[in-house]
Amino acid sequence: MRFLLVAAACASLGFLASSAHAVGTRTFELDTLERLSGGDLKGVAVGSDGVVRAGFTLGNVPLTDATSVFAALTLADGSVLLGTSPNGKVLKVQGDQVSVFCDTKALAVTSLIQAASGIIYAATMPEGKVFKCTQGKADVFVTLPDASHVWALALDKNKASFYAATGPEGKVFRVEPGGQSSVHYHSDEPHLVSVAVADNGDVYAGSSGKGLLYRITGPGRAAVVYDFPGEEVKSIALWKGTVWAIGNEYGDPPEAPRRSPAAGRAQPGPVSTTKAKPGKGTLFRFDAQGRPERMMHHDDMHYMTLALDEAGVAFVGTGAEGRVYSVNDAHAVTLVADTDERQVGALDVSAQRAFVATSDGAVFHRVVARGGGDAVWTSKVLDAGLRAKFGSLSWRASGVLELSLRSGNSAAPDAAWSGWANPISAPGVVAVQPGRYVQVRARWGRDPKATLGGVTLPFVTDNVRPVVTEVNAAHRGSREGGSATVPASGGEPPKHESVVKVSWKVDNADNDPLRYRVAFRREGQTLWRDALKTDEILTKSEYEWETVALPEGKYRVRVEASDEPSNPPDQVQKHTLESPLVLVDNTPPVLNAVTLAGRKLKARAVDGVGPIARFEIAVDGKPEWRPLAPADGVFDSADEALDADVSAVVPPGSHIVALRAFDAAGNSVVRELESQ
Repeated sequence: MRFLLVAAACASLGFLASSAHAVGTRTFELDTLERLSGGDLKGVAVGSDGVVRAGFTLGNVPLTDATSVFAALTLADGSVLLGTSPNGKVLKVQGDQVSVFCDTKALAVTSLIQAASGIIYAATMPEGKVFKCTQGKADVFVTLPDASHVWALALDKNKASFYAATGPEGKVFRVEPGGQSSVHYHSDEPHLVSVAVADNGDVYAGSSGKGLLYRITGPGRAAVVYDFPGEEVKSIALWKGTVWAIGNEYGDPPEAPRRSPAAGRAQPGPVSTTKAKPGKGTLFRFDAQGRPERMMHHDDMHYMTLALDEAGVAFVGTGAEGRVYSVNDAHAVTLVADTDERQVGALDVSAQRAFVATSDGAVFHRVVARGGGDAVWTSKVLDAGLRAKFGSLSWRASGVLELSLRSGNSAAPDAAWSGWANPISAPGVVAVQPGRYVQVRARWGRDPKATLGGVTLPFVTDNVRPVVTEVNAAHRGSREGGSATVPASGGEPPKHESVVKVSWKVDNADNDPLRYRVAFRREGQTLWRDALKTDEILTKSEYEWETVALPEGKYRVRVEASDEPSNPPDQVQKHTLESPLVLVDNTPPVLNAVTLAGRKLKARAVDGVGPIARFEIAVDGKPEWRPLAPADGVFDSADEALDADVSAVVPPGSHIVALRAFDAAGNSVVRELESQ
């Protein structure tokens, strides 16, 4: 269980003072709201000032007869009634004991109220019924016409009659103590899902559809107070002339809980307990003049429930992460509860009876204490990235605290982790074994009023060797390994380039800055020669190797990766890998014995490396080169003969015929002849 008291907007967690490279000593610095939150907190609170102090401790009572909680009602004796789903039961929590108060047999109990007479009413869905509940019994009090979902109930100002917000026709009903009902207001929205009554008798209702907040001043008389930036106004609360309301933006309307098709009672509607993606939640406050002020907003979670404490401070339970936030007049947002469940379905923040009821799973958490000798703060699991050795643990504190560490090599603490090391009460080294992951724990046992802040833990990770996993060396005129890339026909052949593009991939587990060295050797030789210029320092994983001054032949390129820029000389790690053979050929082939007798063209092309890749001719200087096949039909050697009838290409009469031959590297030679 995690319970916090923190002030500031939530942001993504970040722990490392510098995480760009694994260079020398780094430090976990836990000194802000985000960095001190997210672990296990018992009886402590985390403030926006980056200080952990005594806070609330939550109880934990599982609700085995339910998966979701939609409503709560605190009785005079301190017991709490909970409206649940999927079996439509009202559960009673007294101390740590849970019993069934009544069973409506509906799909869900969505709202609970207690009239001045002491009668308890339970709204249900999907059959539009309101039940009168007593211990062990639920009787139908009223069935509201044309309503399948009764979303919310609110007592009128005399606390005798009540109002019911319903769907799917967007009506607010007034229900009298005798069970008579009448339509108090009929909106254009499909569902009215929230309702509250002001001291002067005005009724506020929130819709699902366009997300409208209505003020209803009498039967059939209403005005829109505000059009929320979303689809629903989920809950409304009133305090001394101000109106608070939470709205949600889903992108599409949320769905209601559903029975199986066999039950025959699946109904559409706006409440979601199984929504795949969280929506965006917004809290607005409206002053006595109806002027709106956005007090809080979350883009990554929608809001489920709203409550005000005795001072008028608003608290909101979320539909993702199971959290409770509060916000004050200065817009300081406070995360006050972070449960292990997914949703907060009901909430009471009064001083003497505060609790949080959650869904998925259904658990009742009563606030049972503030601080005390059992208060413990445990950090989130901190990830060093690799196995690390930990240095001196330090912190800022007032009072006496005991801090300790535990470590392991799995992301979640398990039996393979070390136990908690012997605690220290002053900054120093904690005797904990090296590991990739570590947690910090602080105990308040001897001084419940102590505070903790500025926790720092230096560490040094193992230096892991960088491994070159792949080296590619490709001449711009040839494929890797030297095979021909000049096609035998079709299209303009690529221009020959003497530069070989060398690139490589490296597995650099500790993210060290690396230096690379590139060398080459000719096939059949053993001596490696530097490809880099003198004193050139290469840190990119690619290199352009100029080969124009090298003898023709096949070469291999070797790349060395070294982590010397980030480690002492005695700890430097290196690794090398060679490329496949790459062809270096910057000399064009030679055309010999070129003759054109009639329309019979003969020639012989010889290259120092080969293979010959293409013969082609052009007539009278026209840039239209036509391919010719070698005498044996296959371009497969450095010595190819040509014996071709070109009468289909060379017209009768006198013409200038150009013969061109290419090798695989794109080098070419041209000879001209005149036909008769």
